[in-house]
Amino acid sequence: MNKAWGMTMGGLVCCGMIVAGVLLQLTAGPIRWDALAWPVNGLVLAALLLGIAVMHLCRSRVRLFRWMATLQAGIPAMVACAMLTLLMGVTRQVPSGHQPAEPIGITAMLSFWPFVLSYLWLTVLVGMVSMTRLRPSWRNVPFLFNHLGIFIALVAGTLGNADMQRLMMTVQEGKTEWRAVDEKHRVHEMPIAIELHDFSIEQEPKLSFLSDVTVYTKKGLALRDTIRVNKPLAIRGWKVYQYSYDEAMGGMSDISVFELVRDPWLPFVYLGIFMMLAGAVSVFLKSKW
Repeated sequence: MNKAWGMTMGGLVCCGMIVAGVLLQLTAGPIRWDALAWPVNGLVLAALLLGIAVMHLCRSRVRLFRWMATLQAGIPAMVACAMLTLLMGVTRQVPSGHQPAEPIGITAMLSFWPFVLSYLWLTVLVGMVSMTRLRPSWRNVPFLFNHLGIFIALVAGTLGNADMQRLMMTVQEGKTEWRAVDEKHRVHEMPIAIELHDFSIEQEPKLSFLSDVTVYTKKGLALRDTIRVNKPLAIRGWKVYQYSYDEAMGGMSDISVFELVRDPWLPFVYLGIFMMLAGAVSVFLKSKW
C-alpha cells in the first residue's frame, strides 16, 4: 500500500469525522450522555468489541480493514485528537451536563460530536492494531500493554462519562441528610447520608473551610471524619467534596454544601494508565537486555 496515499486517506477520514460531527452538533445538538448510561454503554462496548473482532477476521479480504491497523491510519487520528484536546485546553469549559456557552459547542467538548467521533475512531484503530499482536509471545507483551492500556483508558473514559454522577447535598448542623440534587434540580435518594456536626473556617496557614461530619451507609456503616477543601472523603464508590457554605453567615454558617461524585468506570481508566506505564517500563527493560 502506498504510504503517501495511506496517510492522505487517514487525513481525509479524520476531516470527514470532524465535518460529520459538526453537522450532527448543529442538527441533533450535543451528545446526551445520560441516554448512554448503563446498560446502554455496556451494549455499545459489546458492539464495539464485536465489530473490531469481525474487521480483524476479514482483514485479509478487505483492504480498508488492513489499512486501519497501519500507522498511516493511526498518525492522522492521533493528530486530530491532539488538536481537539488542545482546543479543549485553551477554551473555558462549562461544567459537565451544562449547555455550551457558544453556538458551536466547543466549550462543552466532552459532549462535542467531532471530539467524541475522533476519539471513537482512534479507539477502533488502536483496537485493530492490538488484534494483530494477540499471539502467545513475550516479545508482544510491551506492545500489548501499551496499546491495550490506551484502548481501555479511551473506552472507560468515554463510555464511563455516561455513568458519572455529580450531585449537591446541603446539610444543616445537627441534622442528617439522605437527599441530593443534580444539575437539573432533580432530587435523588442517596445510598449514603451525611450528618453535619460542625462547620468552621480556618485562617491559617491559608484560608480554608471544613466540615466535621459522620457519613452513614444503608448497610449500617458509620464513618466520622473532617472534610476539607481539596481533601474529599471517599466511601462506597462516592467522593464527598467540601463545596460551599452560607457565605452570608461566614464563619458562623450552620450550613455546609457538599459535592458528591461517583465514577464507576474510573478504576478501568486507572487500569489502562497502569498498563501503559507497565508497557513503557517493559520496553525500557527490554532495551537493556
